Order: sequence, then structure tokens, then C-alpha cells
Amino acid sequence: RLFSIALTIPDTAALLEAVTMLGESEHLVQKLWGNVDYLRKGFTDLGFDIGHSETPIIPVMLRDEDLARSFSAKLFEEGVFASAICFPMVPKGTARVRVIVSASFSKE
Repeated sequence: RLFSIALTIPDTAALLEAVTMLGESEHLVQKLWGNVDYLRKGFTDLGFDIGHSETPIIPVMLRDEDLARSFSAKLFEEGVFASAICFPMVPKGTARVRVIVSASFSKE
């Protein structure tokens, strides 16, 4: 039962506050999508296959599970949290690193 747990009370409270904040201003949504576009362009300019995601979750397709794990670890050493997604979460040969973009990111 992978990924089948309920939200905790603190997570639910944070989610409700986030929805309230988003209803008050479009600034964070615009900043999020600006960050997504910036990062997507950076990955593609560097030659990475980032699939066709239409969300702030960018898959960096590496295909090799060991490479995905080591790439994820190296990014973490550099202060970037990007999860390695490997079999059985995805079919063999489709390993990737999943980068979740946030409005709180800066371009520095």
C-alpha cells in the first residue's frame, strides 16, 4: 500500500492556511510558475530530458537507477532536495530524479 496514508492534523492545518493565502493574492502562484519555467529551461539547456510534466514537479529522466540515486545524493550535498524515483515506483529503465519547485525558491 505504497502512498496510502492519511494527512496528519498539522499537515491539514498547513494546507488550509496555504489555500487561504492563495485566495488572497496571485503573487505566489505567479512566482511559482516563473520558477518552474526558469528551472525547466535550465534543465533542457543542459541537455536533460524532463519529460512533459505540466506541474511544478519536474522529472529529470535518467533511466538508470544507480545514476538516479547518486545524482540525487550529489544534489543533496549541494543543498538541493531531489528524490530518486526508482523501481517499483516506476517501471525498470525509467528511473528519474523528481524536483519539486516552490514559490520560495530564489534564482541565486
